[in-house]
Amino acid sequence: MKNDWIKFCLDLMATPADEYSGARKIISNVTRTFTDISDDLQMIDCGYTNSKMSMLKRLYLVEASRDAVVPLWDKRLKQRKYGSVSFTCHGHTTKSDPNKGSKRASVMTPCIQSMSLTYHGDHTAEAHAFYRTTEVFKKFPADLVFIRDVLLPPFDLKTIPLTKLTFFFANVTVHPMYFATLAPNLDDPVSVLEKVAKKDPYFWTWCVKWTARYLIPEYHRGIQKYAQGMRVHDMFHKLIDPDIKEELTEYVGDNHPGMSSEYEDPDDDD
Repeated sequence: MKNDWIKFCLDLMATPADEYSGARKIISNVTRTFTDISDDLQMIDCGYTNSKMSMLKRLYLVEASRDAVVPLWDKRLKQRKYGSVSFTCHGHTTKSDPNKGSKRASVMTPCIQSMSLTYHGDHTAEAHAFYRTTEVFKKFPADLVFIRDVLLPPFDLKTIPLTKLTFFFANVTVHPMYFATLAPNLDDPVSVLEKVAKKDPYFWTWCVKWTARYLIPEYHRGIQKYAQGMRVHDMFHKLIDPDIKEELTEYVGDNHPGMSSEYEDPDDDD
């Protein structure tokens, strides 16, 4: 699962944007299939602690909806023929207090809308997740762990194999602020940035700027004021290999376009 996520990130970094929102690359109408549903990806890989799982359960786990269709799935397994079941993930609208929480948190309904499971005629199972939006470097990998470890386990996926986990996104954000989350999972982040420079110079420039903020004190540009930015900073330094960190620091220092008034607040509503 981890390698599938990394490949997805790399492909989106090289994909032309449908539009930009500040420094954020937005790509619409994205479909992606993962074929590895293993447990090699964990919350720590995207810079989160176990508290992230609790938050995702609160926002996206609607147990009454999910558990109500488990017997329907069991019936489908006994019939051994094509069919599907689905359940909602609209925990935001049923369990969240709109008067509490961050004003920057998503208020446009949940990012994960729903999930379905399909029994195919060749006696294999496929899970599907439907999204309003996600951010691919940091937010999406946490969702992958949540889907794998919380949403899917009540369903019997041992009788027939779960061969695919397919995602449908109305929109995907690729935020250069969070390239530092992906970087510790790469063997050679400098090489990745070099390839992006040829495909999308604008996005590459912002990846260099944001990564420099975490590595070079003179480029911090006020991230100390923002808890999210500092959490990324701290986990980045904790997780990245020292030799890769040294190489990446030299690279972003050499390629930084210089200070300007064009400062991007680390805002993220995905």
